[in-house]
Amino acid sequence: MLETHRVTESVMRHEILSDESLDIMREIWARPAASVSEVWAALNSSRRKKVRRTTVQVQMTRLARYGWLSRKKAGREFLYTALYGKDETVGDLLSSLARRIYGGSFVELARLLLTRAEFTPAERRKIKAIWRRNRLPEESLSITSLE
Repeated sequence: MLETHRVTESVMRHEILSDESLDIMREIWARPAASVSEVWAALNSSRRKKVRRTTVQVQMTRLARYGWLSRKKAGREFLYTALYGKDETVGDLLSSLARRIYGGSFVELARLLLTRAEFTPAERRKIKAIWRRNRLPEESLSITSLE
């Protein structure tokens, strides 16, 4: 029962994460804690079209309300920290995608990624090393095609 609740919770949590919210989460994941001003400045440093500070503040408040961020008062502002790590979030998103599209088959999802993505030689070596480190049979996903 607890596992079912966890799956349902993660699916619901990730369905509300917009592209803009993901941009904010990336900035939060990049540091131990951040204020609205820090996230706002970081977002605008890499954008042509600038985002308003109040927009970032509203989104971060919502992310805290939805359970993505925690916040604590630090002087005159709040410091926000992520409640879920980047890898956990990506894992939950991929689990949701595998369930919705492939009936829960991660093999089909991995096959698609391995056959459609264009990997550099360095990325191919990393994938093969991860595959071998986890003692997975190379023929199971045509890992030999990464040569």
